[in-house]
Amino acid sequence: YRCVNEMPLGSLQKFEMVTDVPGNPILEDTDSTKFASFGHPLPFNYGCYPQTFRDPEETELHGTGATGDNDPLDILDLCAGAVDPGVVFTCRPLAAVSLIHEHWADWKILAVNTESSDALASASCIEDVVRIRPGRLEEVLQWIYDFKKTSSTSAVLNFEIHDAKEARAAIERDHRSWQRLVAQPSVDGFARGHWIGPGAENSESRRCVSSALNRDDVEWLDPSVATHTGAHAHFKLVSRHVQP
Repeated sequence: YRCVNEMPLGSLQKFEMVTDVPGNPILEDTDSTKFASFGHPLPFNYGCYPQTFRDPEETELHGTGATGDNDPLDILDLCAGAVDPGVVFTCRPLAAVSLIHEHWADWKILAVNTESSDALASASCIEDVVRIRPGRLEEVLQWIYDFKKTSSTSAVLNFEIHDAKEARAAIERDHRSWQRLVAQPSVDGFARGHWIGPGAENSESRRCVSSALNRDDVEWLDPSVATHTGAHAHFKLVSRHVQP
């Protein structure tokens, strides 16, 4: 599966895909201080599957009674080596865990970057991760637990590890939700508050995006790569002072 990275391993700055802005840029959230206040760098690359949608009108499985969190499905790349914001790469899903925020279920797919030179890139299941790099899984789960405990009193991490088959099923399920979303009537390029219009393949659409963001320092992804991943990944915007 193709995914788009939002935050690099080692980061203390928050980047995220903005789904309610034309073109769905990846922006630095300059108003968020949670990562900096937490003080422990991100121990994985954090991104999303671009053509997925965690539908808040759909009830989750596993008896939680929670619904989707209205965002693309998240991916945590367990391999070593930082991946820049906006980079598109292929990953292999190994497992899934969930966070419950009040009534929303925030699923995290644990995966490996198949294009990485890290030994973990060969892993085909979560048991391989435990064998190849003992302690890696515990490190990731502990970081999530500590971060959520510090930044939110309502988040509950479900430490049940769902296997690769279930992780793939989650991706396919949320891809179907995305397909239903983009099939809805578009009002000025939006459906249910999400941009579902075309990406930024030409100068006019890029000008409109820059104008909407009130920013002119847009770094555009190569369309020949980005269009394979759908409308959620046609460009990125990265602050120039960032040192991943």
